[in-house]
Amino acid sequence: GPPPQPAFSEAQKWIEQVTGRSFGDKDFRTGLENGILLCELLNAIKPGLVKKINRLPTPIAGLDNIILFL
Repeated sequence: GPPPQPAFSEAQKWIEQVTGRSFGDKDFRTGLENGILLCELLNAIKPGLVKKINRLPTPIAGLDNIILFL
């Protein structure tokens, strides 16, 4: 695919540093779409902010996490 935009690359690096997690081989959008990393990011910045991260591999679980993040 096209090379990632510099802003995505910077944001990805920052998220990986703050959470201690890796996107692995996923691109920026795919790495964030289940919302788990976003919730972990919030908890890294403010521990306990997101009480329960939904780790089930379903679209609804991802939606739950995105809503919690927002």
